[in-house]
Amino acid sequence: MKFRTFAAFIAPSVLMMMIFIAAPLVSVFIQSFYQTQPIVDMVQVETRTPGFVTQTCVTETKPRPTPDDAGKMRTETNFIGWQRYGNVLEPAKARDAIRNLDPAALLAIDFWGALRFMLTFTFITLPLVIGLGLAIAIVVNNTARSVRGPVIFVSLLPFIITPVIGALAICWLFVGDGIRTRAMEHYSGTDIAIFAQGRAIEILMMFFRVWHVAPFAFVIFYAGL
Repeated sequence: MKFRTFAAFIAPSVLMMMIFIAAPLVSVFIQSFYQTQPIVDMVQVETRTPGFVTQTCVTETKPRPTPDDAGKMRTETNFIGWQRYGNVLEPAKARDAIRNLDPAALLAIDFWGALRFMLTFTFITLPLVIGLGLAIAIVVNNTARSVRGPVIFVSLLPFIITPVIGALAICWLFVGDGIRTRAMEHYSGTDIAIFAQGRAIEILMMFFRVWHVAPFAFVIFYAGL
């Protein structure tokens, strides 16, 4: 394929990615260095409470937005640099936690806790998706032709089902008096609240990810086989 033909072939996709992905990312990154706030004036507000004999008067100083000539709220934009990132990363607390070898304190910071979950989620689910997809592809490839169609259909069902339906299925199984939760409570004789534990929620999210995406990996591997 000639370069001009190749460039013309991918140009629409590249253009759309630049407009709808790259440009918004760059715009958000630039805007993160600025903060827009309403301009307010401090005014004294007097509140009077009627009474039978006397009135109670309370004078308070409250901020009030300043309108412009058109009646709209006036705003000002200031350059704040890396302040937002500092508020999210909390580097001082993170350094102290690392220096004291205290992972619990580090993960108590929202950003680092979210980073821990993202890395855990990725490095656990990705190998499982690839391995399970490859295993299904090998099984289907060695299945008799007479039953291969139904097997492929059943294998693709988790991928065909929309995430909304899958999430509702998990809700019906585990949340509150879900089917699976009630069965576990019946056999264990104790009350079980699966969604009261953060780790249990993470495990269910990983299970749903593998269950829903593994059929897509199966399609790719099966096409190769």
